[in-house]
Amino acid sequence: MDEWYVFRTISGKEETTSLICKKMFSQCKIINPKRKVYWRKSGNTITTIRPLFEGYLFAATDRKNIEEFDYLLRKHRMGIGWLVYSAGSLLPIFPEEKQLIQKLIGNEGIVEISEVKKVQNQIQIVNGPLLGLEGIVTNYSRRNRRVTVEVPILQEKKQIELGGILVNPNRPG
Repeated sequence: MDEWYVFRTISGKEETTSLICKKMFSQCKIINPKRKVYWRKSGNTITTIRPLFEGYLFAATDRKNIEEFDYLLRKHRMGIGWLVYSAGSLLPIFPEEKQLIQKLIGNEGIVEISEVKKVQNQIQIVNGPLLGLEGIVTNYSRRNRRVTVEVPILQEKKQIELGGILVNPNRPG
């Protein structure tokens, strides 16, 4: 079973970096998780797809291949990204972190928009990838239609805004 290693890149260059890495080293599966969010533009609300973690990708492979991939990145000095070291060595993300990300992105690799309901100032997830994950929700913005969640990566908590639409706001719980 492949482990996931954190791969940093330039924000906004995740897609390009992913393609280059796939061609450069096919033994690593580069995972580029994305999210659907609402975006307000000129008074209109549109749906857009953005990276789940700005400037982050994941390299899924075994220990031997990740060291070879790291060597290639350093040797060619392409400046496209680097693997994240923790405590001086290449460590994969924890299995719980991997499972959480996999649950969020599903089979398509995109975090879909969740349906939320407010009950007595508490956010409840009615439907979508956040269903059952109310514990990671920190905020909800009705105006922007976004749910803020806290996702741990290598024991560092990342604040991420995901798409969330309020359903039945006037109907009691």
